[in-house]
Amino acid sequence: MNKIFYYELKRMLLGKVFPGMLLVNALYAWFILSSETIQGVSCTAPFSAWSYCSYLGRTLPLAMITVLLLLANFYSRQQRRVEVLTDATPIPVFRQIEIRTLAAGVCFLVIYLVVIALALFFYACFFRFYDFAAFVLPSAVILLPCFVFFAGVGQLLGSLHQSLIYGLMLLAFALNGIPNVFDVSGAGYFSEYPLTLPVGADMEPAFTLSAGFLAVRLLYLALGTAGVYLAAVLSARKSQNA
Repeated sequence: MNKIFYYELKRMLLGKVFPGMLLVNALYAWFILSSETIQGVSCTAPFSAWSYCSYLGRTLPLAMITVLLLLANFYSRQQRRVEVLTDATPIPVFRQIEIRTLAAGVCFLVIYLVVIALALFFYACFFRFYDFAAFVLPSAVILLPCFVFFAGVGQLLGSLHQSLIYGLMLLAFALNGIPNVFDVSGAGYFSEYPLTLPVGADMEPAFTLSAGFLAVRLLYLALGTAGVYLAAVLSARKSQNA
């Protein structure tokens, strides 16, 4: 199984899509930092947790499109040639999809190592801000549910038809910035929610996540996990009928 995982990961990392999209993600992240984050979000400091989380949310749609592009390759005509080899292995279909999801997750992690590193460099250079420990938990709460949701739903749609994945890419941008707890990326939520909170002694609202926002993150995790399972079921049926 490890050999198949490293093979799929190598295909993603060294393929035609990922290197170029990694550069695009980095350039877009720096644009967000230098044009929006530098001004602060909702009257908060640029280096506040609110502004940082909004920054992550703004970068997520492009990152999700990158992940979906990587996963879309598994549902192309060219992939059928590879499936001749993978179907001959004793690894179940569910395990194969799990491996694809993990490989896509590593690519997603690489993107956000770059995106977060740019933010830390930005804060250190322009604001002499180094207290990054407070950003760790919010980063996980924002990034993990979004990845699981799009990776799971994307593979479910891809198992039905490859073109549906591209429709999900458009949805990733359409859903970005919705100013409520259902905002998948959280960009709209972190831009609007601080305005509803009382201001503290430092003239900023204390950073907090509402119960509704956290509940919806759990919902997206559940939907994404269900998507992976259903994609495996559909792919197994197709392989049996082939």
